[in-house]
Amino acid sequence: MNGIRVGVIGLGSIGLRMLAAFEEHPDFVPTLAWDPSSSAVEAARATFPNLKIADCASEITGTQGLDLVYVACPPDHHANYALAARSADKAVLCEKPLGIDMDDSEALVNAMATGPAHGVNFLLAASRPASTLYDLAANGELGCIHHVEVRMHLRTWSEHRYLEAPWLANSRAGGFLREVGSHYVYFARRLLGAMTLHSAHVGGRDNISAEHFAHVLLHAGDIPITITGSTSSGKPDANVCIVHSERATYRIRNFHWLDIVGASGWSPAYPAPENPERETHLRQLDNVKRLLAGDEKATASFSDALAVQRHVEAMLA
Repeated sequence: MNGIRVGVIGLGSIGLRMLAAFEEHPDFVPTLAWDPSSSAVEAARATFPNLKIADCASEITGTQGLDLVYVACPPDHHANYALAARSADKAVLCEKPLGIDMDDSEALVNAMATGPAHGVNFLLAASRPASTLYDLAANGELGCIHHVEVRMHLRTWSEHRYLEAPWLANSRAGGFLREVGSHYVYFARRLLGAMTLHSAHVGGRDNISAEHFAHVLLHAGDIPITITGSTSSGKPDANVCIVHSERATYRIRNFHWLDIVGASGWSPAYPAPENPERETHLRQLDNVKRLLAGDEKATASFSDALAVQRHVEAMLA
């Protein structure tokens, strides 16, 4: 069978979205999948009736002929499955964060360094809005960047996602800063370079429950990055990142749309495709294909993910 043969560990919402992208992309062949939840397996079977379901995760990491293991389970299992895939000489695409303990995540990065190709599935490593801004900045077309402003008001999102995946509501591994804010930390770090945390005010977080409010200030040199978020604000939700620069102001909206401000307000920076979210996932698979072909910088690395995790955990400390 031609194509990059993929095993999927984790069939929650992101696992299913990426599985659909693997199905659509001409260079990938989703071959085997597993999830401990019978309801998640049945949902996957309903959408992908020809998908073979493994009996356990080790069947995926141990199956001969698979080229890539996509790890989309909760983060406390990421290291075990990534290392098992590495031991079986399989490439890895992992969801973020790498784990729930910084020492364990650092050990994972070190262990993976000498193995097969591996990357992390940050949306803003691949989406056309983010890539457009990376290119504009690299070409000097933004001029000086004055401020990066992130606003996440996620009441509806949290009501849906915390019901779907209850661990996301817990402070041990979940919360919107880890789940959503980390994408913007990756984006700002890639756009601006190394960052330092100036202040972080986080509300509602305790030994059980994840945060429901955050106001964070970072700096990349003299450039401020502000992150404001909540899961208790009124509707509608807002999930935007605004890049204020000398020559233009751009807004990434819901990760997959890019707007530019003009005399009459916000307008699309380019004609959006029919399904921008699917475009992002397919672009990420283009990156993964390049990664497997030897381009180590094709997508976010485990080291990138570790740096992001350090920032987010410092915000929550």
